Amino acid sequence: MYDVELLKDAPDGASRLNVVLPALGRDMAFGGVASALELARNLSAHYAVCRFISLFEEETSVAPPAAPEQRQGRFAHLENSAGRTELFFAASGERLPCHEKDLFLITYHAGFSFWEKLHKARSGLGLAPLPFYYFIQDWEPGFAPFGQKHALALKSYSFGDLTRAVINSAELAEHIKANGCRFSEEYLLKPSMNRDMAAFLRQSAFMLPAKEGERMILLFYGRPGLPRNCFEVGVETLKLFFAGLPRAGRDKFAALSVGLPHEDIPLADGALLKSLGRLPIEEYIALLLKAHVGLSLMISPHPSYPPMEMALFGLATVTTDYGAKKMQGVHPLLASARWPEPEELLGLLRRAVITASKLKNRAQRAVLPASMSGLDWAENFASLRIRPIVP
Repeated sequence: MYDVELLKDAPDGASRLNVVLPALGRDMAFGGVASALELARNLSAHYAVCRFISLFEEETSVAPPAAPEQRQGRFAHLENSAGRTELFFAASGERLPCHEKDLFLITYHAGFSFWEKLHKARSGLGLAPLPFYYFIQDWEPGFAPFGQKHALALKSYSFGDLTRAVINSAELAEHIKANGCRFSEEYLLKPSMNRDMAAFLRQSAFMLPAKEGERMILLFYGRPGLPRNCFEVGVETLKLFFAGLPRAGRDKFAALSVGLPHEDIPLADGALLKSLGRLPIEEYIALLLKAHVGLSLMISPHPSYPPMEMALFGLATVTTDYGAKKMQGVHPLLASARWPEPEELLGLLRRAVITASKLKNRAQRAVLPASMSGLDWAENFASLRIRPIVP
């Protein structure tokens, strides 16, 4: 549990926005962290200081830079839009020094305890409570089984009268409401495209080159160890698909996994799932332009980025529904299974291969999924007109 130390005065009387992230390094800026940083840039315009807080151990071996020029490379992406930038590494075990004008942007439920501890300390001194910003990108109680972690994630949604919630999709907002969570202010947005993907598509006038090559590429979003991505189910689906092909027919396909690295996996005689791990965005875009079929599973109410990105780049894509999230119809190339069962997914995958075969060697126009915004992140957050918290 993280702790704070409430100091008497704010240096120079300046307000400070504390942005709580799982990790700070550029190499950890996956989709959720990247979009959280865009929100931080938007909100930081209202505050003299922006302090980025790393929750987990990825950063423990890295000393916080002492000067702006030292942030080049690993931490350059953490610059804010207005004033001074500070860094804090919670894994050091130190208490977070705070003052009366410290405000919080929570982007992951584990960081909620920072705000809660400061809230209690302020109350003990008779100070008025301060709201916090909460960027909700998924139903995070679902990240853990019933137990303490599950309950504490749920608790982070319980301070409705002090929560200014920014919810990253209509589907997620519906799920949150169905679970009885209410907030004093709620800002709803559709997620934007990745900045580099959007730049590529705009430069090409949203036209995609023909997908060529003798072998059809099946692209799997493989993240072993993360239950919501159903890695084992996806692998089993691919095994069933290749087992159903004649031996000679398997040579017409290449199965590639992106997301997190893992050992290459034999799927059938003559078929191998090759792991590429996490690719730099330029290489990921290049792969999407060549790949034909996508398989990206997500058991959560948030419409995750990978299946929408795959469909956007012309892949006939298979994904999963969950609760209020119904992905069928979100994009012409996106098909979704109600349940993460290999047999149901196999039928959709076979139909996706037929669709991809018809599109092969044809230029396509990129179609924006209905659950995704055409605005870039900066425009998207600016359009919300989030009311700043004034300490």
